[in-house]
Amino acid sequence: MRFAFDASVVSCVDAMDGEILQVNFDTVPTIQDEDGRRTPYVLISRNFEFPDAATIEWHDGQGYDGGGEIVSVILHRDRVSIKLDRGLEIDVGFNLPDKQFAELTSLLTSP
Repeated sequence: MRFAFDASVVSCVDAMDGEILQVNFDTVPTIQDEDGRRTPYVLISRNFEFPDAATIEWHDGQGYDGGGEIVSVILHRDRVSIKLDRGLEIDVGFNLPDKQFAELTSLLTSP
């Protein structure tokens, strides 16, 4: 199964001196009422305080889902492709300035 969209907002968060990393690809800047969401997003989180793998959650425009192991992440200058072990491929397009793309690259390629 394939889930694809273009993100108008990409945010990268490095919290607690690098212990928590989050990358969010969203189609809207902020939604106050997440229960009423009808637009896609993907959120990848990694907590280095614990030995667990990164987690992933998303909304496909119809409902929330998440979980599964991230098998691969391929980052291009204007797109990221993520494959999960549950047979899902997520493809997100974006347009970022060089500095923000460098930050995204750094967070997505952290060990």
